[in-house]
Amino acid sequence: MTENYRLALLRVVAGLFVSAGMTSDETTIEKLPRRVRNAILLILRPAESATRRIVAIVARDVAVPDYVAPPKRGRSADKGTGKKQGSRAPQFCLIDPRKYFPELHPNRQKPRQKPKASGSTEPQIQVRIAGFDGAPDFILWSEAKAVVTPEDEVTAIALCRRLLALKLALEDMPKQARRYVREVSKRKAAAPGPKSVPPLRMGLPPGYRKKHIHAVDEILWDCHCLVRQEPRPPDNS
Repeated sequence: MTENYRLALLRVVAGLFVSAGMTSDETTIEKLPRRVRNAILLILRPAESATRRIVAIVARDVAVPDYVAPPKRGRSADKGTGKKQGSRAPQFCLIDPRKYFPELHPNRQKPRQKPKASGSTEPQIQVRIAGFDGAPDFILWSEAKAVVTPEDEVTAIALCRRLLALKLALEDMPKQARRYVREVSKRKAAAPGPKSVPPLRMGLPPGYRKKHIHAVDEILWDCHCLVRQEPRPPDNS
């Protein structure tokens, strides 16, 4: 079943590559229309959540080793020589984004709410009275306010890297399973706190929608139900 869902997610990712205009793994689109970027994110978030749950299912057959802290790295000898290393492939994030509960952060300052701007974009005349000598200063604001439209070009470099990381993760599940096992081992050895909770958060997965609008919603729900089942006990016979 996990293999069927993996192939289905690869087909979803292939469609996202076409929507973004990416023809290969080396292609990076710098800017996309806002409506295209938002449409891709609408499908990308649940696809990433479904992939994390498939990785967790595959990792059940991998033994969890004892966590060993990596040695501290010293300064590189050739640092500052001007030699540039090749760009690394983006790593798929195996940790679900955490929910924010305001009641758990009572001291956190709320963001300032900007006053609602009027919908009019016509030039306005502002009158500033410097004194009551009968000669007020008139200031004319001739520049109209910027209007956000779906066709506006927005940056898409980070989005393309997320798409590439998702594709590489689906193509090499054993590697992602080993990464997931190491992450679980690290979190078990960590002190109590945010870094000790499991990679997959409790409750509904990120990107879940009660009303399914795309095939990825069905895949995410099925993968979530599979990962919440109890793992099989080890065969000691």
